[in-house]
Amino acid sequence: MADPLSKKQLQFILEANAKWNFAHGSVRTGKTVGTLFKFMIDAELCKDSQIYMVGHTSETIYDNAIKLLFESPQFLIFKPFCTWSPGNRVLTFKDKKIKILGAKDEGSIGQFQGKTFSLVYCDEMTLYPDSVISMIDTRLSNPWSKGIASMNPTYPDHKIKQWIDLGIAGDKNYYNLHFVLEDNPFVDQDYKDRLKNSTNGVFKKRNYYGLWCLAEGAIFDFFDASIHVVKKPPASADYWVAGIDYGTSNAFACVLVGVCTGQYAPYQRKMWVEDEYFWDCKAQGRQKLNSELATDVQEFLEPYTVKHIYVDPSAAAFKLELNRRAIRTVDANNDVFNGIGMMTNAMANGDLVILDRCKNLIREIQNYVWDIKKSQQGDDAPVKKGDHACVVGETVVLTTRGLYNITRLDKEKNCCVISWNKSNFEYYNTSKVQKTGLNKKIMKLTLENGKILRATPDHQVYTKRGFIEIQNLLLDDEILCYD
Repeated sequence: MADPLSKKQLQFILEANAKWNFAHGSVRTGKTVGTLFKFMIDAELCKDSQIYMVGHTSETIYDNAIKLLFESPQFLIFKPFCTWSPGNRVLTFKDKKIKILGAKDEGSIGQFQGKTFSLVYCDEMTLYPDSVISMIDTRLSNPWSKGIASMNPTYPDHKIKQWIDLGIAGDKNYYNLHFVLEDNPFVDQDYKDRLKNSTNGVFKKRNYYGLWCLAEGAIFDFFDASIHVVKKPPASADYWVAGIDYGTSNAFACVLVGVCTGQYAPYQRKMWVEDEYFWDCKAQGRQKLNSELATDVQEFLEPYTVKHIYVDPSAAAFKLELNRRAIRTVDANNDVFNGIGMMTNAMANGDLVILDRCKNLIREIQNYVWDIKKSQQGDDAPVKKGDHACVVGETVVLTTRGLYNITRLDKEKNCCVISWNKSNFEYYNTSKVQKTGLNKKIMKLTLENGKILRATPDHQVYTKRGFIEIQNLLLDDEILCYD
């Protein structure tokens, strides 16, 4: 009979006895099983019921960990003593009540304040905001308090990586064990080989080798036009899908993707970008109205059997225009990093190609690079070009010297503009005030507190839904203002 646990999992269970205990490394390595098994042992031995399990959300901690207790054979020795109460989200294990918490964003920090953790389990911990990680750390205030965490690696300056390095340097408060895919004997070798051969760049370094590394350089560094650009579709399409990158003062693009499921073909699933519609108002010298863009998209897609049309969720007005024409849309997932990962794997594995008529898409792929400044701050994101929204000269911005209008900034030296980023104010030296000299459509945004902003339709403001272009605001949107 095969051992229910791998050698690496058993090593973690035996050795993880510090204040913080981290299992980190590549995907599908058994980190969750090893850490959860250790957590259940420690929960039984814990002196009290100040025990918590934390996930990116309360739903993900259930899906990733709690379900394993009831479904995975490795946990059969614990299952008879476990009861899950979905209403109050409490896991009962023998005489212990284990509470569930989510750590998705800065707003969740209130859940942790005032609590004491004797034992805490953290799943996908690198996804938590730094402030929440710090708060969890302060909750381990009993002499016997202990944290157990699993994670995939991210950028090398991450707070948890700094703790791991302290442990490597000899700090007894931090124990870590690095997992790689080959440590998991329960995963088929075919899967291991496929993951190794189908990923590139930062995705391969993190997901296969389990390295803490920056996202830098070309995003599609493997892209080779002689391989990934073709003259005709590689198969007959079972259906098509379309994706729309909405813009009015910036470029508007709609790409058509052919899909062959492989169900009626002697080969596996294939996808290809068959055609594109592209409107660059800056190059063309004029903006198009939503009605004009909707007409163009309608005519562009009309010859094809399009199953789904994916549109940026923030483009509410444009989606409404399409819906008026009986064109149904689906909200696209705006998780850029995951989208890049899926596209990277598909192209590197030969499952996605681009027809040579898609000149603009090919150019964008070849010029798509990671933003090294954001990577160093822990945000994996591409460099955004031509995304600078325009405001009028009289617009007032907050600086370290007070409120200045933009035209005055052109004359000020060493003046820092205060900008809102995610949940913090950041400070930036003014480097240039660009005067476009073009006649552009200007919208007037009036708030219920009397404040007014005049800007181009694509100028973004921060709302409870995130950053939204002015033209896509709803009447009940609440906008962050500096008071």
